[in-house]
Amino acid sequence: RVSIQTTLNTISTNVLNNESSSTTPFTQNGLDVYYTRNAFPTGNMTLLGVNYYDQYPAGSPAQPVQIQNQTTLGGAPVTITSNGWSSVRSIKTYPTGSYVKNIENDSWTSSFIWYDTLGRVIGTYGKNPLGGFIQTESVLDFSGKALETYTYHSRNTSSTEVSIKDRYVYNPQHYLSKHYQQINANPEELLSEYTYNDLGQITNKKVGNSLQSIDYTYNIRGWLTGINPNDLSGLNNKLFAYKLKYNTVEGAENPNNSYTNLKVKPRYNGGIAEVDWKTAYGANEPLRRYGYVYDGANRLRAGFFQIATNPYSKEYTEVMDYDLNGNINTLKRTGASVSGTAEVMDDLTYTYNGNRLSYIKESGRGNALSGYPLGAGQGQTIGYDGNGNMTSHLDKGFTAISYNFLNLPSKITHTNTANTLQYVYAANGSKVQMIQGAEITDYLGSFQYTYNGVAVSSQILANEEGYYDFVNRRYVYQYKDHLGNIRVSYTKKTGGGTTILEENNYYAFGLKHGGYNTGDTTNNKFKYLYNRKELQSNGNLDYGWRQYMPDLGRWNGMDQLAENYLSTSPYAYVANNPVLRVDVDGRWFNQDGSIDTSGITPGFTSGKQMYQHFLGQYPEQGGGSGYYGGYNFTGKEAGSIFNYFKNGGSMSELSFDNNYVSWWTGGALGDANTAQEMIGHMMKLSTSPEDSSLGIYSPLSQGNTLLSFNGVYMSNLPYRRYIGTARRNAPFTYRGVRYYGNGRTFLKSESLINVKGLIRTGKILGPISVGVGIILDYGYGVKEYERDPNSPNAVHPRKADLNTTMGIYGLTGVGTIPSLLYFGVDSFYPGGWEGYGNDYQSIQSQNAAIIPGFITAPYGSQKF
Repeated sequence: RVSIQTTLNTISTNVLNNESSSTTPFTQNGLDVYYTRNAFPTGNMTLLGVNYYDQYPAGSPAQPVQIQNQTTLGGAPVTITSNGWSSVRSIKTYPTGSYVKNIENDSWTSSFIWYDTLGRVIGTYGKNPLGGFIQTESVLDFSGKALETYTYHSRNTSSTEVSIKDRYVYNPQHYLSKHYQQINANPEELLSEYTYNDLGQITNKKVGNSLQSIDYTYNIRGWLTGINPNDLSGLNNKLFAYKLKYNTVEGAENPNNSYTNLKVKPRYNGGIAEVDWKTAYGANEPLRRYGYVYDGANRLRAGFFQIATNPYSKEYTEVMDYDLNGNINTLKRTGASVSGTAEVMDDLTYTYNGNRLSYIKESGRGNALSGYPLGAGQGQTIGYDGNGNMTSHLDKGFTAISYNFLNLPSKITHTNTANTLQYVYAANGSKVQMIQGAEITDYLGSFQYTYNGVAVSSQILANEEGYYDFVNRRYVYQYKDHLGNIRVSYTKKTGGGTTILEENNYYAFGLKHGGYNTGDTTNNKFKYLYNRKELQSNGNLDYGWRQYMPDLGRWNGMDQLAENYLSTSPYAYVANNPVLRVDVDGRWFNQDGSIDTSGITPGFTSGKQMYQHFLGQYPEQGGGSGYYGGYNFTGKEAGSIFNYFKNGGSMSELSFDNNYVSWWTGGALGDANTAQEMIGHMMKLSTSPEDSSLGIYSPLSQGNTLLSFNGVYMSNLPYRRYIGTARRNAPFTYRGVRYYGNGRTFLKSESLINVKGLIRTGKILGPISVGVGIILDYGYGVKEYERDPNSPNAVHPRKADLNTTMGIYGLTGVGTIPSLLYFGVDSFYPGGWEGYGNDYQSIQSQNAAIIPGFITAPYGSQKF
């Protein structure tokens, strides 16, 4: 790697290291490439992908003149006149085509894009490695929404072509109202029809030509509270009903007396306390319920199953605890009741080497049929490669697991060769093919085929409500819960009505219940179940970039983005709260290391939790009035401390040792009466590249921000402040000025707490806390900026100046409220002031698109 970088640094020709299009191709890995070969590397290489722009390369399919009566845009500039205005347009700078190679062989997938005269995509054409194709054509309205989409497809050159027409209808707010689909010459099917509330949330969905009418309910915060929740007592022709409870508990607090210390309690942090559900799979299915218990880090400790006919059956229970890194230490799991007693499926103890699972020990009887396949005793050692990928798992019979350069499993070898799995991927990481014995599954966009060596045994087209089964010529619709888990799959009966094909209920960590829910054997090729991820024959769930093991509650390998976060084990699934969170593709954290806040995956810490973490459980404790002493921090003093810290000054209350700075808060220094309340803090200061990703509270300027927020708060807010006006003959003295009845309005202060130690502490530690923040900015953050402006800990000098000015201004009393507003937004709003501005603009654009003239105010919305 160093050698290659040196070569790039010393290039003397084509120093920009770019390519130009060429009419004469060079051939690499079986593909003709219409570029020059001037960019590094020019020698031996494996070509993985090629992208084209501006023009359609040789070998492209012929560009259609029109697509669904819409003129296409070409490479040659054309003058287009619209509403009296003329402009010259072409596909210059637009992507036109791409090729992606399979990693395991030299087969290629190609795709090409056609545009209308407004530069909008109206058509695509792609060829798959089997020789088949997928072609799409779209009809767009003025705003760019698709009104109709036509798809033409064949698996290979000998397959019968399939045609699909999708038609979309929108309501006056431009929300999708109806989605129709037609397969070949079959009658058009109304896949879904939506009704919304005033917030744009779906309140009702009719599926399959009104085969099912599904109601959705929300609480005042906009959180989903139920799917057909009013039908839990009697399903009323509904196939599935589901209720989410956050801050209420209706079931038993402790349904399993084996764990008297674990109690189901209401959650007030957005967590889920209970879920109820009922299905129509049987004639008189009982109400089923899970009650959840969490630890102080919001990790799931237990999922207690209850059934209306016997709430204390102890069936289908999971109980976990964790190490400090968030790895599961022990897991106890029960199954269905056998002879009146819940089967103890698993009593597992995990042993680790770092975060890697070394082996499992079964303390109970164990079994190889359900749960983790291990009998009583210690399991065998699990192997790993240098990248942290699991390379063997002998407890499950996997003797070797090999990976490609994307850390995706290419072959999983089983002691029974019939269970050996092989995978083929495109270079972009998408799965192209899976092979198990004579059975081959091809993944071709939204189409999925299973070939048994003789004929295609399964052909499936996925859609948002389920899928179309070409072999059985039927639509299969699916009920999903709040996590996207497939709960009930059903289809239309011949002659009317519905029939349930499959029911799926899950333990919290994703293992499917056994003993009472089964599936139609003609329906077993579509295995997208928990989180709507594909269940593999080895029991793992394929999320895309990693495989998840629901029997162990862990991933098979490292998170690609593991270096961007330090808060939990890179093998832990969604920070051990699978009741609330979903991993989208095996990389739960964003590229910048922040937590996914897409709405599907809520973040770790609520604003209230952050407030308590940084300010303490009772932040009003710690402040004081002049009666107990303190600093008069204005004017000359403020300027002096600003220059003092900016020029590298230090404070005696701070200790520096081995690149760490430490200080104390929560009590007055040297005061024995409050020593037990003091809290020690330590922060690492380093300019080494290895530590640049730690972020302290990235970016590091927020170290100053948070400390200044804390300091301003402690110095001033233990007073109750209100607006007052001086009355005649009743003057007030405020900040050295005596006011009489002259109409002057000012802030009045009254101490809330009259505790000597706490008040003195606030007055002393407020400026100290601000001072610590200033030191962090100028002593480390600005130096990081000078070393590397792109470092996550870099602080621009002007930002440091602004932080310091606002911190000192806040200590003056007059600037308390503005300073707290500045630091509060910078500390607790994602992305600080920049994030607030970006979010505000995004929300305003979305709202205005729905309701013209809608203005989003900083703390609410109004229509003008």
